[in-house]
Amino acid sequence: MDEALRETTKKTAQMLFHSLKGGTGFETWKKFDKELARELSMFFTGKLYSREVISQKQRELCAVASLTVLNRRAEVRAHIHAALNVGAARQEVAEVIFQQVTYGGMPVVVEAIEVLKEVLEERGEWE
Repeated sequence: MDEALRETTKKTAQMLFHSLKGGTGFETWKKFDKELARELSMFFTGKLYSREVISQKQRELCAVASLTVLNRRAEVRAHIHAALNVGAARQEVAEVIFQQVTYGGMPVVVEAIEVLKEVLEERGEWE
């Protein structure tokens, strides 16, 4: 195993998802296929998410937008945490979600805004 890739994977995962209670799907993936889980994690977190072509903040705001339109509540939760962890302001996350009304409709926007509120409450950042 490439030790540098392993370290990059761990560092990137920690940076993005350290505030996510219960972790990401990785722990569940491992229960089904440990080797495949490792390979997926190394690719997504170690290679794709760690690229420096765009900033981590831009990358996570893109993820929030995409996951909002796809209505993937658990994943949007993880990536809202990640966006906030890499410097996105709550107003920026909300704006990205609101913009998705054009592409996904109001129901998915309502769902994602509810998730944003829940994440802010978890983090002690809801007023």
